[in-house]
Amino acid sequence: MACEAGDPNTRFFVAVHVGAGYHLPSNEKALRSAMKRACLAAASILSKGSGGCIDAVGAAIHVLEDDPCTNAGRGSNLTEDGHVECDACVMDGDSGAFGAVGAVPGVRNAIEIAVLLAKEQILGSSLLGRISPMFLVGEGARMWAKSKGIISDDTIKEADEWLVTERTRNQWKRYKSMLDEARAITKTAVSEAQPHNLSRAMEIGTQSYPLNSLEEDAISDTVGVICVDSEGHIASGASSGGIALKVRGRVGLAATYGSGCWASSTGRIGAPIIVGCCVSGAGEYLMKGFTARECCVSSSLSQAGPVNTCSEVLRHVLEDDQCGSERSAGILFVQADASALGPGILAKLKAVEIAAAYTSSSFGIGYFGSSMERPKASILRSTRLQRHNGVDEFVARINLDAENL
Repeated sequence: MACEAGDPNTRFFVAVHVGAGYHLPSNEKALRSAMKRACLAAASILSKGSGGCIDAVGAAIHVLEDDPCTNAGRGSNLTEDGHVECDACVMDGDSGAFGAVGAVPGVRNAIEIAVLLAKEQILGSSLLGRISPMFLVGEGARMWAKSKGIISDDTIKEADEWLVTERTRNQWKRYKSMLDEARAITKTAVSEAQPHNLSRAMEIGTQSYPLNSLEEDAISDTVGVICVDSEGHIASGASSGGIALKVRGRVGLAATYGSGCWASSTGRIGAPIIVGCCVSGAGEYLMKGFTARECCVSSSLSQAGPVNTCSEVLRHVLEDDQCGSERSAGILFVQADASALGPGILAKLKAVEIAAAYTSSSFGIGYFGSSMERPKASILRSTRLQRHNGVDEFVARINLDAENL
């Protein structure tokens, strides 16, 4: 196994994604490499034994945030005023602990703050009995992280020098020019229109023009990770730079409870079911549907199987007329089989099923299990015409009893 040495009998599984949208074929190699490195980073923690799921999720997302090919951390989309503001979250399936940061500026790895927030909830330690925060935003999140010593003393300007790449700066300049032009057209149309034509004048400036073309990557929102350890403990997480030209202070899918990620080891009626989910997309309509949580809850109640359940949830969310023309989304889902052999005996991870459902042109996913020689990663490509609102699917079952598949 290509990761740091651990107990050879320890079982684990990690799944990652690099966003739903359109990924240039010329960038596939770099994206696959990033996903494989993220899998190995998580595996280096999980292979040492149980109890490290949140740390493993954080380590994998850290790798994806540092890679400029993804829309998280370095290489993130810029806000309307040209800065990077990141969202991130993590959830522990056993305790339900959730930590998130939204629109945090000047931070290289937002996931580190989310992980610490979740850990402090699990520990339950707080001076004078104060409730530990679950979700921090903006400058407050940055200052809290500084007080905990988990981020550098860089100013926002200094951090942006690393976070903003030449590609994203050039992209921002082009998009900003398009936005300014649209505003000018709207202002002119409104000022020259007769009262009875005002509604038509407003329509001119609010028409939807694609900010992305097929000449560049058009990656929607998040990266995500799901980890399962040898005893069936599960955690998931997400991180994002958000949509291009977002309003400063906008908090997206990757920081929203129940939407960007979810993890649970107990079903709705109390029966044990180990599930984790990460969601990628433009954000707002997926947030309203609590998409990640809905996938996990529905899976615990349905006999249709994970991939069919995720596809049905995605179709239901996209049926909302308020989605408009933006219907690009992807769901990554993991369900684990970890049964105890008897009373008082710890559960042991046996197998996992990984599923993906997406309406985007492409969806980048990767995974690695203790029974595999090396991580697998690929950019899934749509086989349907998206104007028909089709949902493409991927599913695989990995037996962790086997060795070196």
